[in-house]
Amino acid sequence: DGTDGFTIAGKGTINGNGYNYWEEFWIRRQYNRQCTNLEAMRPRLVYISNSKNVTVQDVKLMNSPFWTNHLYKCEYVRYLGCHIFAPTSGVKAPSSDAIDIDVCNNVLIHGCYMSVNDDAVVLKGGKGTWADQDPNNGANNNIIIQHCTYGKVHGCLTLGSESLHDRNVVLRHCTFSQANRVLWLKMRPDTPQHYEYVTIEDVSGDCNSFLVVRPWTQFFKPEKRDDMPLSTCNNITIRNAKIKSKNFFDVGKSDKYHLTDFTFENCEVNDVKNAFDKNLIDNCTTKRLIINGDSF
Repeated sequence: DGTDGFTIAGKGTINGNGYNYWEEFWIRRQYNRQCTNLEAMRPRLVYISNSKNVTVQDVKLMNSPFWTNHLYKCEYVRYLGCHIFAPTSGVKAPSSDAIDIDVCNNVLIHGCYMSVNDDAVVLKGGKGTWADQDPNNGANNNIIIQHCTYGKVHGCLTLGSESLHDRNVVLRHCTFSQANRVLWLKMRPDTPQHYEYVTIEDVSGDCNSFLVVRPWTQFFKPEKRDDMPLSTCNNITIRNAKIKSKNFFDVGKSDKYHLTDFTFENCEVNDVKNAFDKNLIDNCTTKRLIINGDSF
């Protein structure tokens, strides 16, 4: 905490040996389906906070008891050439997110491999009806994920479930296989959220769902707030993508959020569900979007 210029680098391994933590958590869940991560008290593998000019490079980060990497209120962070892994079979590693970016600015994730039993790169920042009033919460700005490879993950890039404002986020030149979702915009009905200027470009691979925008209600606690802002997703761009999916367009409308200014450009999609519907988004633009051989 508060260590500018902090670096972890080298070809070594940081092994969290999380098996006993995972096993305990799943036992708790058997008896209490509402058991949260806070009750299990599982440590993160790498936690860096209130620091600038941070580098994590060429290291293998594996078997975390909880989130693998958590950055909180950091600026100018680089993850370069890292291998991030937690098991997705046998005794699975619950909530083993690869990299959680929490109230941070100017983060580069380059040339990393991620395969974990939860989301890969996750943008955090706060949750709850009054979360935007809490100084411990905040926005993420200027995040680049590039030249990365994904194995099994719940989401390659996930905004939420506890996130307020994310702006200028780019995922590019990445490949994925067996990803459950690629871009996942989690919309909490109890939290004011704004996701804007998110770009996915030059990506390829197979996934269950490519774009997911749905309400997220796990452990949510709505409260009455007369001036509650309407959550918004705007200026979301997907271009230069070659995708094989079960559900390319997994999008739902809600009176709790507004979707506007989405662009799909130069995408070639093989899609089982074939549910693309631009009418679900205001000002949705398509250019050379090909789904199952049909142009949109």
